[in-house]
Amino acid sequence: MSGYDIMTSNKEIKELLEEFRLQTDLDTKLLDSVIYCLVFGDAFIERIFNKKEDKLLDIKVVNPITMEIEYDKYGRITGYRQVINGQKGDLIDPKYIAHFRFFPDPDSPYGISIITPSIDTLKRKVRTDKAIANAIIRHGTPKYVVSIGSDKIAEPIPDAVFDEIKRELKNITEKNEIIVPWTVKVDSIDEKGISGVEEYFSYFQTQLITGLLCPEEALGLGRGSTEATAYIKAVMYERMIKSFQLKLASFLVREIFKPFLQGHGFTQDDFKDLRVVFRSVTDEDEAMKAKWLGNLLRGYKNEPKPFTINEIRAMFGLPPLSDEEIKRMKEEYGMLAKSVEDDEDE
Repeated sequence: MSGYDIMTSNKEIKELLEEFRLQTDLDTKLLDSVIYCLVFGDAFIERIFNKKEDKLLDIKVVNPITMEIEYDKYGRITGYRQVINGQKGDLIDPKYIAHFRFFPDPDSPYGISIITPSIDTLKRKVRTDKAIANAIIRHGTPKYVVSIGSDKIAEPIPDAVFDEIKRELKNITEKNEIIVPWTVKVDSIDEKGISGVEEYFSYFQTQLITGLLCPEEALGLGRGSTEATAYIKAVMYERMIKSFQLKLASFLVREIFKPFLQGHGFTQDDFKDLRVVFRSVTDEDEAMKAKWLGNLLRGYKNEPKPFTINEIRAMFGLPPLSDEEIKRMKEEYGMLAKSVEDDEDE
């Protein structure tokens, strides 16, 4: 959701890709694919080509539930089939399907859903929630024991009296008070309600949140968290998301952008420096790195720096600059520094 930037030294390629990105609504389709990938384990994107010129024109997100993967004994994918209403379609050449997964299954070409490890916990959570709801309905309000008659009255109580009192007490939740004759006594029982409901509710919920790789603070449930622990969790959460972004960036370049560029006549050498760089989810990790780097470089004022420009860019996940770009940056920096000195002299 933080977005990404297309990095390449070839301006023509960058403009073509940005245009393709807008025309195909690529960002929205990528988000849908990520959701499918996390929930179902796999995301399938259909690549739509102009068959005459073999150009990639558009992409389409396919329902992962309908897709079957066919593969040989070595695990190599031979094709895909879409099953609709129980009917298997024709075998689809892998050229037309881009398959993405976050968590691969070593025993098959399918991916693993992020929900799969928490299935048992999820079932227990559902059962517990139902039990808690029933317990609240049953024990949330006090029950009444109604005694009719007394030792002074020896006559049997007619059944009609019991029926009338039952009707009166049937919708007791809608009444504010109970008014009965002196021969009827009403006592309440089970007034303590349910003890430990919150602990039962929170136990499986915490397990689920952990199983879904999400810190409680992200959902507003950071009970007992301090500012320090929340900070560490935020950094670790961003690093995990960055690992997902790196995988998605590699997939995007390999499965979408390269076929698109090859269809427009570009060769591997033309886009060898093509990269997709996702923006940070938070600035915590990069802020710490920048602060550390800034403090380090201050000690090398008139000496060679321990890192080159491209080494520093690599630390922040940015592609390297060409020699011409570095030279231009140094010239601009030199002119800027000279201008600042002139202003100070004046």
